[in-house]
Amino acid sequence: MYDEEIASINSEMRFITLELMKLAQKKKKSFREVAKEFIENVYCLEGMIKGSGVRSAVKSQSIARRNGRARTDR
Repeated sequence: MYDEEIASINSEMRFITLELMKLAQKKKKSFREVAKEFIENVYCLEGMIKGSGVRSAVKSQSIARRNGRARTDR
């Protein structure tokens, strides 16, 4: 991985951590409980995306754009 990618990932992790800390305080729960719920939701969403075919449709659109065949009539 490139240094820029690692820095970007670290930045996102800090942002998510701060948001989860705020949410934990608001819900009067521990950070661990809120973080666990967040991670469960991430895997739930991933499963939903895989099951819906959305990921393959998005990938197809991305490939079409790179090849100059993207639809622009939307």
